[in-house]
Amino acid sequence: MSMDSRVVRGSVVFFYVLIGLEIIIMISPFAAYFYAVYGPVLNFLYDYKITAWLAGFFLPHAVVSKSALLNFLNGLGRTLFSLGLILFVIGAFQIYTAKFRQKRMVTSIMYRWIRHPQYLFLAIAGFGLLLFWPRFIILVLYVSMLFVYYMLARYEEQRMVAEHGNKYREYMERTAMFIPGEPGRKIFAFLFGWMKSPRLALGVSYLFVLLVGVAVAFGLRGYTISETSMVYLPEKQITAVSILPQSDHSLEHIIADAYEISAVTDLVTNFHQKGHKGFLVHVMPRNYMMQGLFVQPSESQMRPMRRFSWKAVIGFVFPFLRPRGHQTMMGEIKGTEVRLIFSQLTWPNGEYAPANKALDFTVKHLPLLKADIDYQKHTADALERTPNRNFWGQMPMPLL
Repeated sequence: MSMDSRVVRGSVVFFYVLIGLEIIIMISPFAAYFYAVYGPVLNFLYDYKITAWLAGFFLPHAVVSKSALLNFLNGLGRTLFSLGLILFVIGAFQIYTAKFRQKRMVTSIMYRWIRHPQYLFLAIAGFGLLLFWPRFIILVLYVSMLFVYYMLARYEEQRMVAEHGNKYREYMERTAMFIPGEPGRKIFAFLFGWMKSPRLALGVSYLFVLLVGVAVAFGLRGYTISETSMVYLPEKQITAVSILPQSDHSLEHIIADAYEISAVTDLVTNFHQKGHKGFLVHVMPRNYMMQGLFVQPSESQMRPMRRFSWKAVIGFVFPFLRPRGHQTMMGEIKGTEVRLIFSQLTWPNGEYAPANKALDFTVKHLPLLKADIDYQKHTADALERTPNRNFWGQMPMPLL
């Protein structure tokens, strides 16, 4: 294998490890060490308008959408990820078994229908990762990795032809590269076949796919926002987001009742006096398991989360093993008891932002206040001024 090929392979492994580890490590004790390296990159992107969108998300992750399609995509992503990994392991077993038996060419089982099932299965797993941890930067990396897979596959085919000659050429003629029927090759030939330079055509196709992918992602982000239970209350300078679906009227009612609790309004007034222009408020069940996305959980809250965490990993990565696992993570509102997390809104220069800018890519959201209230009784069971950090520091995390 050439040095260039080893570098490309190493890049593929690095980027997929990076994407995958953000999911796994964020629920592990090693999160602080991982984000000490990765966090500054995201924070750097977050600080500039031209790059802030790369750290943002385009599908719901922290909330249950009002759209059945968006909720389906979340479950589909986890299923594709686990399916892709399982098939990849099966394919790897077939390859290494053949090497152990000193079989020179593998053309059976999966390789009977496609020449590069390993790359296909990695692409499936990567697409699953993208659906349930949908940062824009991961989309860019994913599209880039697809083209890297193609180049690696071409390199391997050249090596196999040099080693096996006509026998491998005949195999190539009767077997698709990635997908039976070669739809990708046909689309590529239709759109870019007129270009004389294959390298130029490949480069242009990469930019085209990347631009289309980003455009679709922005469209999905707009749809995600429209299908999230969320209201803007200008008189209170609040953008309120409900973790679980409910009507705008119900959400407004909860916020209005919370403002009838003097202890809550006193604290909010104090924040306004310190210069805050508005707040993002997440309304959630008290047993919501992903509160660390918004606030640093207390030690008492961490204990049940730790007990749940590895079950959650299994249920999240392999949803068919624990079909109710995601529902358990999202929690359930009991009666009229809810938890409100008030977050400050700041621009990259540290100035406070108004509530109507809460969803801007460059606005940072850090917690100020956690309030457990019974909005029917107009009582606060617990009020806590929180550190300005989530469980992973000040990392940009999904709002929706």
